[in-house]
Amino acid sequence: MKWLIAQFRRRLVSILMLLAMAGIWQILSTIYTAEAVPGEPMVPGWQIVFSRTLLSLSDYWQGGLGVPSVAEGAPQSYLAALLSILDHSVDTIVRLYVGLLIGGLVGSLLGMAVSWSPWTRRIVDLPVQLLRTLPLLAMVPMFQLWFGIDFVGKIAFVGYGVGVIFFAGVVNAVKNVPQIYIDNARTLGASRLQIYRTVVMPAIFPEMRGTILLSLGIGWAAVLGAEYLGAQSGLGYVIIYSEQFAYLDRMFVVALIFVFYASISYAIFDRLSRRLLQWTPQAGRVVAHG
Repeated sequence: MKWLIAQFRRRLVSILMLLAMAGIWQILSTIYTAEAVPGEPMVPGWQIVFSRTLLSLSDYWQGGLGVPSVAEGAPQSYLAALLSILDHSVDTIVRLYVGLLIGGLVGSLLGMAVSWSPWTRRIVDLPVQLLRTLPLLAMVPMFQLWFGIDFVGKIAFVGYGVGVIFFAGVVNAVKNVPQIYIDNARTLGASRLQIYRTVVMPAIFPEMRGTILLSLGIGWAAVLGAEYLGAQSGLGYVIIYSEQFAYLDRMFVVALIFVFYASISYAIFDRLSRRLLQWTPQAGRVVAHG
């Protein structure tokens, strides 16, 4: 019972903080009345965001499902705006999770290779460590020149941003695997591949939980950068188009959508990982106190 009360209080405080932030934004919108261009406030209030701004997102609907587009002469509508958000969200989410999957897989394999043998460590470690130091945003124009506006380029950019994070996380997690686990597996006759499959990979997952959460955050930032590579769809495309015409209110709404999707992805992974890690003492303490 005490645990339930504590959970309720914690959620209540979080909700109150969000409401306070929303209130502060509304106050700023009334105090700071500057406009980027005539009719476009620098700090749009909620009365603008949930009316004019939301309706204006129907401009990005390409038509279909019985709902004509504004480009075809149809008036703006909330249904078209909703379909536009869903349509562009699907493109962004597909790019994110395909890139996340590829980057996580490649980064993990390269991280494993560092501890596989002295030769693989010499081949992999230094080049990937150098790649880690390259600033992610500075790579946007380079990927654009390398891959153009193709889907592959966007996936590659997200994969690169996520892969280097996975690489560092796996290298560090493998170093922290207790040597006694590996020694016991060798004593029982396990091969090197069996040791990695049955000992190392399960042992590093608890520590990789934080790396995966960090990669989700990097991934959402990377997919936005990837959609600057000439994308003709996606939430990043909406931001780029809005930036050209100084539609700050539309940019703000898309930013809120990003926050919403990222929060859902964090919550889903957090719930799944806690279930998968119930066998660990650390997870047990987190579940007991969280």
